[in-house]
Amino acid sequence: MYLSRVNVLAEQPDQLAEIIKANHYELHRLLWRLFPELPENAPRDFLFRKDENKGFPIFYVQSPTEPSPLAGILAVESKEFNPQLKAGDRLRFTLRANAVNKSKFVGENEKNSAQYARRDVVIHLKKTLLDQGIAKEDLPDQAELEQQAGECWLQKKAEKNGFKVLSVIADGYQQHHFKKRGIKISTLDFQGVLEVTEPELFIRDALYKGIGPAKAFGCGLLSLARI
Repeated sequence: MYLSRVNVLAEQPDQLAEIIKANHYELHRLLWRLFPELPENAPRDFLFRKDENKGFPIFYVQSPTEPSPLAGILAVESKEFNPQLKAGDRLRFTLRANAVNKSKFVGENEKNSAQYARRDVVIHLKKTLLDQGIAKEDLPDQAELEQQAGECWLQKKAEKNGFKVLSVIADGYQQHHFKKRGIKISTLDFQGVLEVTEPELFIRDALYKGIGPAKAFGCGLLSLARI
């Protein structure tokens, strides 16, 4: 596995402008070009997160294959990533996630089988409080809704992925619309401290596979640093 920092070069102003205004799915397609040996129809096998450095986009990429730079467009700095962790290790973490839960409902197909929809946890918490009779003016503010909903969601994910959350700040909620693809997602940013409880499960699922859905839109990458 490789961890890479990908910087946008300013050698071609038109391409730089396109990257700055690109949505997350377009960025995923751009980063795919860092792996020219992979066939076009290959399944996605890398995770990424977009950040900013002095006003320029910067990407953090985790991949089983070492990425190659794009001349004049993207510069790449990579290092091998082979985490050695044990139960009880405490780590600082950063995560951008599509924080949703599956909501079960009965489908309308001929077998009347159960179907699932994804439910935004921040919106759902607000709706639940309103349904409980809390007046709109008495609702927690947006920051508190993000913290409550996000912390609850991540705690549940932790139980299934070999770690526990010791402290976390959940904020930066955004909604993203990809009109050409008819897709709408939300993202929530997390930072805090976790403790590894089941190292093999944590590495295999939380680290290598990422947390939550919408990974093609820059979600799921769990970045770690030792305390």
